[in-house]
Amino acid sequence: MSKFFLRTPRQMNAGAIGTGLIFLVYLGASAMGWLAAADGIAILGSLVSLYVLASTAAGRRRDQKAISYSLLWGQTALTLLLLSCAVLAVRERLGLG
Repeated sequence: MSKFFLRTPRQMNAGAIGTGLIFLVYLGASAMGWLAAADGIAILGSLVSLYVLASTAAGRRRDQKAISYSLLWGQTALTLLLLSCAVLAVRERLGLG
């Protein structure tokens, strides 16, 4: 399974930056009132974010000196933000909240 993860710290940093950009695009779509697009961005972004988080956690377990806690916790925070937005979007679409 770990052969599919991001390998180098540079790839993980790029993934974290990409996740942050996805979150900014989600915020922009929400602010513009494009709710369907924002919901799709939140759902797909949360999947990307989970992938980057799993890669970062595996990388940290493999080499603690190369992968900092800042990267791991920052990616965890972005993942929680995107996941919470995705869960709330799905709940709203299903009429559960």
